[in-house]
Amino acid sequence: MRNTRLIKSIGTVLLGSYLLAALTLNARAADQGYSLEDLQLPTAQELLDICAIEPSHDHYEVARAFCYGFFEGAVRYDEAIARSERYKKIVCDPPDVTREQAVNVYIEYMEANPQYGQDAPVDAIFRALMNKWPCEE
Repeated sequence: MRNTRLIKSIGTVLLGSYLLAALTLNARAADQGYSLEDLQLPTAQELLDICAIEPSHDHYEVARAFCYGFFEGAVRYDEAIARSERYKKIVCDPPDVTREQAVNVYIEYMEANPQYGQDAPVDAIFRALMNKWPCEE
């Protein structure tokens, strides 16, 4: 019961953070020639472009927040379904791993493996994280 409340609380915070980032990005984007529709992320390369944006870029903070939120959602979903009997956990990262470290693993993996750029972003995230922190059988 406590875990359910914690997951709902985390989800609420993440959704609020995502919406704030999206609203900020949309307001800034209105005069930049792009919109939220551009952030649909059909490919892993597009997620990489957002996650690997340079700190000097005008939208660095918003892009990084979006990237972290995307990762957080994917990882939390994996953790939630791994509690079922039908699904086995696929990433076994150490408990002290940060979002930034996970994102950096993704960036490094995708830069070394551009052939996965057309994959779905979530598939590429887990491919990168499984490569770094595989679960033992």
